[in-house]
Amino acid sequence: MKKYLLIAFSLFTLSSIAQSSKDADLLINKISKRYKKFSSIKADFTYSIESKAEKINEKQKGNIVIKGNKFRLDIAGQTIICDNKTQWTYSKEINEVNVQHYKPKEGIMKLDDIFTMYNKGFVSKMGEVVKEGGRELTILELAPKDKKKNYFKIKLFIEKNNQQIIKTVVFDKNGSVHTYTITNQIPNIKFDDGFFTFIAKKYPNVEINDMR
Repeated sequence: MKKYLLIAFSLFTLSSIAQSSKDADLLINKISKRYKKFSSIKADFTYSIESKAEKINEKQKGNIVIKGNKFRLDIAGQTIICDNKTQWTYSKEINEVNVQHYKPKEGIMKLDDIFTMYNKGFVSKMGEVVKEGGRELTILELAPKDKKKNYFKIKLFIEKNNQQIIKTVVFDKNGSVHTYTITNQIPNIKFDDGFFTFIAKKYPNVEINDMR
């Protein structure tokens, strides 16, 4: 499961789309601008992966906090913390943290950009409107312009009334499907910058692997 989580969040990574829909582009830009106005955002989510080829169907709950270029992700017994310079990956099970320079690779989705990345690098079109949980959701279908990406399609489920991203479905070229369902999102919470660093004294006897 952890292997797939790392793959999924390095992405987080229908038929071919010939050209962008004007309505889809307008909606994506509106969503991106809305999220960029927030000083911070905290989101609880459910992550699932399904792969028929590898007989995988698993689900995990997690949460992420984003403030500017900083983020803190908790999922599957791991905490990933980044202050935009250093990244700490802490494993609760073995009480160990790996410390690395933060060097996001070009062209790979960054965790601090997961709510605002969709208005660049994609060909988009409007999909159908569906009802889930009593809400009307507009589906946006996105295809990456860069065909070297590990995924070939993303579906965004947008709440029609307030333009919130409710669900993201990523389709990998290897046949696996990653689904992120946001169960709660709260903007503009105040977080000290210290929240986005690893403070060793809060983890007694932690083993630190400094890989910088």
